[in-house]
Amino acid sequence: MTLTGQPGFTTEHPPATRRELIWKWTAALAALFLVGFITYVATRSPSRRPVAYPVTPPATLPIGSQAPDFVLPRLGGGAPVSLASTRGEPTIVNFFASWCQDCQAELSAFAALSAQLPGGVAIVGVDSNDANGPAAQALLAGAKATYPVAVDSAATVATSYRLNALPVTYFLDADGRVVHAAFGAQSLANLRHWSAALTTKAAAP
Repeated sequence: MTLTGQPGFTTEHPPATRRELIWKWTAALAALFLVGFITYVATRSPSRRPVAYPVTPPATLPIGSQAPDFVLPRLGGGAPVSLASTRGEPTIVNFFASWCQDCQAELSAFAALSAQLPGGVAIVGVDSNDANGPAAQALLAGAKATYPVAVDSAATVATSYRLNALPVTYFLDADGRVVHAAFGAQSLANLRHWSAALTTKAAAP
């Protein structure tokens, strides 16, 4: 039975009911769009490579530049540590600190390299921005590192070498010029590689 034409009834929806239907349809369409978008993201092909944003390399002394000389107190006492004293032989300068975990990880590699070097390459450690000398001494003793280590508590020398993080290792030729700068914990293999590069350079006519 139709209600059309009966007193008090009409085939048109009241204004409030029409608005409710519009909102329901709008919500349903939005939900369908959201489900479709999520499905697309979850199933799309991963063939597109992610965008690689440029990363600013750490600051360093330019290759070929003269490394700043320094004279610093020796960790544990004794004669001061002077970079000038190694002039005439290739030198590896390692900046570290007792609070630096990456520094702790590489000290054994430096100790092993120091024990294996036949001579002709010097290693100098610089304990920088570190107020805990005993902790640094304990780390070096645990790694069996016996090369000279300087104390740069105020990071004055580290600043002159343009350091803003630790550890950093500089490889210098016999004239004290920068051959290479390495950032982060160094492996024994990497130290051997650059030590060989230094000795090869020193042997070149």
